[in-house]
Amino acid sequence: MEKTLTITIPSYNVEKTLKETVDSLLEPSILNDLEILIVNDGSKDSTSEIAHEYEKNYPNTVRAIDKENGGHGSTINTGIREATGWYFKVVDGDDWLITENLPRFLADLKKTNADIVYNPFFEVNDQTKERKEIGQATTNLLFEHVYAFDEVSNQFSIQMHAMTYKTSILKKHHIEIDEHRFYVDAEYVLMPIPFVQTIELLEYPMYLYRMFTEQQSMNVKNMQKNVQHHYDVAMHMVDYYLRYAPLLTKEKREYMKKRVLALIEMQYQIYFSFPFDWNVTKEIERFNQALKGKDVQIYKDSHGTMVRFIRLQPKLFYPVIKLREKVRRS
Repeated sequence: MEKTLTITIPSYNVEKTLKETVDSLLEPSILNDLEILIVNDGSKDSTSEIAHEYEKNYPNTVRAIDKENGGHGSTINTGIREATGWYFKVVDGDDWLITENLPRFLADLKKTNADIVYNPFFEVNDQTKERKEIGQATTNLLFEHVYAFDEVSNQFSIQMHAMTYKTSILKKHHIEIDEHRFYVDAEYVLMPIPFVQTIELLEYPMYLYRMFTEQQSMNVKNMQKNVQHHYDVAMHMVDYYLRYAPLLTKEKREYMKKRVLALIEMQYQIYFSFPFDWNVTKEIERFNQALKGKDVQIYKDSHGTMVRFIRLQPKLFYPVIKLREKVRRS
């Protein structure tokens, strides 16, 4: 039987949090409509054993899939290939959903045919447990109303935790995320956009996103360690945007370009976050030249204040930027 929703859980060494993730999905009233794919990405801990125990206890809802380590993108790719649900959502193995909202969510998915279903979500501080709601619409847009994506695209910058895709879009257009890379959320939220026509906004939050953990890829030290990963993803998305830009509506072109420019800006911010080192200016120049080689206009349009200065006179402005950061942190 085709399910209404497939939830793929990318899982790598998440034995401490996976039960909380899966338990948040096991609302009895919706299990017949739900497919849960726990994709174990070559974990070294008991993640696989936990996944298979859930499969044993919920054989009509949960599937445990073991694979060699390939990174977050590879687990999403596996989920897309294996999904049988009408809609597709990713819930990382250290995050969870709001269980009491699941019946309402499944009911809304049954009623719609939108290509993207959008919910606000919470960022949860793992240290203080404080919750911050992200993405609650502040416009006059109607909830439970299907809009043309172009009509409302200038009002959103949709994050992975807020979106649920129609599975057929991901399968039909062979959406495949980079493997062995961090920061591929950016690929997942952008690559289907050329093929999306409609979006529906739902008022209530679904996702609880765990923040401020040492393992998190957005941790500053991890971003410095994995700077090449972010570089590769940013360049991939520049290429992807340039490939589809001539085929896109003006609205989609502007939406995708804005997201690509944000990735470029983040790459510079990672460089600026490193301790003072003149070699960083060489990496920045390498990035500058690579961007120019891709597209001169993209290069010109990525022009934050600090970026303009560092491009103009790196030897002069790099110390100024580092001093500015030191003052801001003090």
